[in-house]
Amino acid sequence: MRSILLVDDEPHILEALQHHIGWAGLNLRVIGTAVSGTEAYKLCRELRPDLVMTDVYMPGMSGLELVQQLRAELPDIRIVILSGFEEFENARQAMRYGVDHFLLKPAGVKEIEAVLGEIMQDMDVAEQKKRLEERYKREVDRMLPYLREKLFYELLTTRYQQDELPNERLEYLEIEKPRRIVAVSLRITRPAFLTKLRERDWQLLRFGAGNIAEEMLRDELSGWPEIQGFVIDYSENVLVLLLFQREEADEPLYRAAEALSRKTTEKIMTYLKIEAIAGIGSIRSGICEVIDSYLESREALEAAEFQGAARVYSYREWSQLQSSADSYTPLLKMWNDVLPGKDMDKVEGKWAAIHAELQAKTQTTLTELQTFGVGLWSSMILFWNEQFPLTPPPYTMSQFLQDIHTRYTHNEFVKWLDELVNMWIQGCIKEFMGRKSNRLVEKIKEYVEMNYDQEISFAAISKELYVHPKYLSQLFKRVTGENFVNYLNRFRIRKAVEYLQSGQHMVYEVSEMVGFNNPAYFSQVFKIVTGKSPSEYMR
Repeated sequence: MRSILLVDDEPHILEALQHHIGWAGLNLRVIGTAVSGTEAYKLCRELRPDLVMTDVYMPGMSGLELVQQLRAELPDIRIVILSGFEEFENARQAMRYGVDHFLLKPAGVKEIEAVLGEIMQDMDVAEQKKRLEERYKREVDRMLPYLREKLFYELLTTRYQQDELPNERLEYLEIEKPRRIVAVSLRITRPAFLTKLRERDWQLLRFGAGNIAEEMLRDELSGWPEIQGFVIDYSENVLVLLLFQREEADEPLYRAAEALSRKTTEKIMTYLKIEAIAGIGSIRSGICEVIDSYLESREALEAAEFQGAARVYSYREWSQLQSSADSYTPLLKMWNDVLPGKDMDKVEGKWAAIHAELQAKTQTTLTELQTFGVGLWSSMILFWNEQFPLTPPPYTMSQFLQDIHTRYTHNEFVKWLDELVNMWIQGCIKEFMGRKSNRLVEKIKEYVEMNYDQEISFAAISKELYVHPKYLSQLFKRVTGENFVNYLNRFRIRKAVEYLQSGQHMVYEVSEMVGFNNPAYFSQVFKIVTGKSPSEYMR
């Protein structure tokens, strides 16, 4: 129940207001009365009423002066003027001070109750709005880390242009727009003794590694106020650390990334007793180049894995190692020139030419050939990670580096490399075909969404997509797990439920609206899909 203070210099008016207004029905109680503005002001500061009903002309402080004073100190209080003087200037001043209503004496009981009821309703709405805003803010604060991590995950897998990432989105997620960025990929190795039967133990170790990374990030960056850092739980065994710097200089950011990587891997090994390695990407300009630094960090991570546990490796070191393959530079250029086209037939043909030259280069040392192989496979892993970031490559960089020293002759090495490259090419072809298959299925779903209210022929869809109906039908079932007719019926019934629940249509009307010409057949399909009859959804 809310409270009201009554203010008037005529006691009989105060008495009449107290006894004739239906305060209980308004959910109001009279918290006090005052016969002057000065007395009312003191009571308002002491009792903090929700509403004040006051006269204008009173001895000492006037009603308008009281309103002005209350508005300065108690801005949320609601105020009604009840005055016997019908001057326009009073009303104009009262409205300027933020008075909710201006009533003229003698005002009837019903008129006063109507005004007070309206104010109470406004207060209810305002309080509900305030509660909703507070709840919304709590929800936003709770969701902010997840929204921020979602953006980072997108940045690690999608190449953004500058205009696709407005500053407002970064500000909302509390990310300072960086001038320099660097990504660190940190991999933890699952111990062999933690089998699937002890999955909980492994998840606890993963959680502990994430906590250590967060703690080390806070500690390390406390000495670098210009750098902002984030930890992303990227996959089952990889954490990605992103460092954003407001300044232009590269070296401070690189030193911070190196120190953070080293201390974090050491602490994980010390406290959790599991292996941890890290790869550091190169320094990049702007947040849209996060994906470039990340892919480089993964490449450096593969190199770090080969160097041994607790080794931190940077792309800077890795690129210097690759530069020693000078005698094979033309062949690497041939390979790197054909990859961006994504035409795997041309890639396969180019590799056949490179392979022939490798077989002929019998005078070079095995070390030079190995260095070329490292550069070649490195570019292939980079291409794979860019094109298929969510699919592990058929043969990792760490496997390559471990096996490279087990080929002791020129011919043996070239044969092994040829097998790996062809395996990689076939893997790319399979992934590209899968991507094409998914696009075809999405086209079918789009067609259903646009035409579900009409008669749909699968043959017509396949003709429009220039694909044989039998192949398209098999593809749809393989990708979605159900045949086309079941999918179409489920989609139509889902739409039918929406129409029925609106209460604006009869069953036979809804049947036609979702593409069923026979209401009886519609009802039969509806019950199969939902377990209920259409009429049950209308109740």
